This record gives sequence, C-alpha cells and structure tokens, in this order.
Amino acid sequence: MQSVRVVRQPAGLPDKLYEVLPRHLTDAVRRCGAPRAEELRLHRGRLATVTCGGRNYFTDVCLREDEMNGILHRMCEGSLYAYSQSISQGYLTMEGGIRVGVCGSAATERGQIIGVSGVSGLIVRIPHRTSATAEPVLRLLRQACGLRGVLVYAPPGVGKTTLLRAAAREAASGGEALRTVVVDTREELGPALEGENLTLDVLAGYPRGVGIEIAVRSMGAQLVVCDEIGGMSDAQAILYAANCGVPILASIHAASVAELLRRPFMRPLHRAAVFGAYVGITRDGQGSFCFAVCRHEEAGHDGP
Repeated sequence: MQSVRVVRQPAGLPDKLYEVLPRHLTDAVRRCGAPRAEELRLHRGRLATVTCGGRNYFTDVCLREDEMNGILHRMCEGSLYAYSQSISQGYLTMEGGIRVGVCGSAATERGQIIGVSGVSGLIVRIPHRTSATAEPVLRLLRQACGLRGVLVYAPPGVGKTTLLRAAAREAASGGEALRTVVVDTREELGPALEGENLTLDVLAGYPRGVGIEIAVRSMGAQLVVCDEIGGMSDAQAILYAANCGVPILASIHAASVAELLRRPFMRPLHRAAVFGAYVGITRDGQGSFCFAVCRHEEAGHDGP
C-alpha cells in the first residue's frame, strides 16, 4: 500500500455557494464542527448536514420548501429550463466543478424522465484543490509503455475525481508530457486544469463514449482520462480506444476488484486486457490516499 498526503484546507465554502445559499445556512456550516465541507446535504423539512471524511455533521438549520426552491433557482442562474436536461438525469453542475444531485418527484413520458418537480433534496459535492500526487498511477501507465490503461475504483465520496484531476495535470506537464484529453461528461474534472504549460484538452459535457471516440479519432490523444464509467456504450468506446493504441485512465464505483469485474460491461474489457492494473483507493483519518494495486494478471483470466 502506498500513501500520499492531502493537505487539508480551513473550513469554508467556494465563493459560488455563498452566492446561492442563504446566510443562515452558510453560518451554520461554519458552526457545525466539520474540518471542511466535502458535501452539503440539504433536505426539505430536515436538518442540513455537512459531510467530511465520511462523517456527517448536523447543522441546526431546517430548510423550508420555498428556501429549497430558491436555492435551486439560484443554482440554475434563474433559468431552470437551461438546466432541465441534466436535472432530468439527477444532477446539475455549477461553476468551479461543483456538482449538485437533485432529488424530487419525476415526471415521465414513455419511460423517460422529462422533468423533476417538488425538489426535496440537493446533495452538493464540493471539489477541493489538494497537493496529492498521482505518481503511483502514472508509474503504472508508464510501465505499460502506453499499451494499457489504469482503472481506479472506490465507493462514492472517497476521492476518485480528485485523483484523476491530479493525474491529468501531471500527465500533461513536464518533460515527458502526454497529449492528454479529458472527457468531462459532468464537468467536474475540468476545473483546476488551467495552465499554459499543459498539453491538455477538455471535452466538457460530451457523453462519455462520444468524447472518447472524438479524443482518439480527431484529437491525437496519447492518454484519455474520464470519470465514472458504466454501461456497455462506455465499454465499446474504451475498446475502440484500446484497439487504436490509446490508453484510458478512468474511474468506476466499486468497493473491490471482484465487485467491478462482476459487472457485464467490464468482462470484455478485462478479457481484452484494456486495463493493465486496477487501483483501489481509500483514505485514512488524516486525509491521505492509500493505494491498493491489482495488476491484470493477478486478477485472473475471468476476474476474481
């Protein structure tokens, strides 16, 4: 197991959230005792909570329906219609990579969600800049000589997106910089990837499979980075990239290699040895990332 230290920041919220949240709520977040806010969980008629390091801290604020509606309206910059497509998929993305899960009553038509009303929950995920290094992951990519990718797995909220963001930055900088394309479907990876000295492009908002194919076919990528793969369409695009000689650095929700390899869309990827290593991440009480590496050969022909 290898560890890297994540520098903790003082408790606080991004400026954008101070613009959309009521003052009594932001004051309550500061009082609740959380070292910092990684998630805010806002629910109509229930106490708002702050998540940090896997622990939930209660505030003393209980939000009314009109307050919830007002927060969502401001998050959408006054136009719910402009965000209707992503809200129908259960989320919206704010400036700076802040992602908000939206919970409410779905309106459906022919089995498809066409809108959400009666919003009862807003789950706000807050990205943080850290000094974490992705060197252990990049070392695995270099050892594969660009022929195999790496798949990072962990349960939600551990830091997969933070790690991928650091990896994209490090891969696209320095004397051995790779032409790196980030497929940022939910617009969470792109923030904090600014800089003149990066050989990096970001495809923001593209469906994952479409973005991967564009990165390979049209952008000359030497490395493609994407978050939260899932489903056969993603697998087909990843296979296409692998067949073109372009490695993928991606993440997936799973608690173990055995769990991720039980998923049907992962089986063709594993059989084709698309990923040279599966890297599990956890965090200790001090905010360090710990890495558990399972190489493809160790996982067996058909997985554990």
